[in-house]
Amino acid sequence: MAPLAGLTTPPFRRSVRRWGAGLVHTEMISACGIHYRNRRTAEYLRCGPDDHPIGFQLFGADPAIVAEAAGVCLEAGADLIDINMACPVRKVLKTGAGAALLDDPVRAADIARAVVEAVAGAAPVTVKLRTGVRVGETTVLELAPRLVDAGVSALTLHARSATQLYRGVADHSVTGRLAAALEVPVVASGDITGRDACERVLEGGVSAVAVARAALGRPWVFAELLDGTPPPPVERRVAELRRFFGEVVDERGERSVGYLRQLWPRFRRSGTLTRSQAESLMRASTVTDLDILLRSIAARRD
Repeated sequence: MAPLAGLTTPPFRRSVRRWGAGLVHTEMISACGIHYRNRRTAEYLRCGPDDHPIGFQLFGADPAIVAEAAGVCLEAGADLIDINMACPVRKVLKTGAGAALLDDPVRAADIARAVVEAVAGAAPVTVKLRTGVRVGETTVLELAPRLVDAGVSALTLHARSATQLYRGVADHSVTGRLAAALEVPVVASGDITGRDACERVLEGGVSAVAVARAALGRPWVFAELLDGTPPPPVERRVAELRRFFGEVVDERGERSVGYLRQLWPRFRRSGTLTRSQAESLMRASTVTDLDILLRSIAARRD
């Protein structure tokens, strides 16, 4: 399961694990937030015994600060440290972090080397990349060998440019070229929406796939990818949704309302909710209201 800012919380990670996800990640964590002991950032470091193996994903532009943050992540339970050099969001780019590092190969390699040295073999260090900053660029093909020389253990490529954001089609021909050029594993990300797509990418020579938006409202996509298992009946989907809801509420309380609004449309698209059910859940303003609605939805399915 790929890291997704604002989404891959502990309850989300447990949900996808129930359906076969082999490795999960935290949300993207600010290295500066850790360095300056930001209380909100500290919440992203929480992980439980059922979270392993888990990667902690960091972003930052200062090698020393990112390396320091990696040490904190190890203490918090990280099994893997992933450095984000892919995020296309402007507020991240303007700090010189995320996908901005694709245009700053020296700094990118310095960050990777500093983190590898800081963890001193206690965990693998990986990097998440895009093909380039601008459409048509394949900057990653020049940057990736530098990162491998710096000691990273694997690379994940979201095969779009940063300026594409999530539009268009992921160009996994670049992923295949990257996998062929490197001795370390390459993980493919982008448009991994079903078993056929997964198999096509794996046939291109990559070692694994990372599922991102396809898992939103559809945690059973992992069973589909791994075993060809058809989507579960609606009753089981609703049961999973209710379990997920309960775990979110246990963790976030009333803050669950805003968090879950990101996901109700996704559960509708997966066929778990009807349009009217999703719209009712979107309008709910309290956890109690959500609980009543979900109980009613489940009762109609029983």
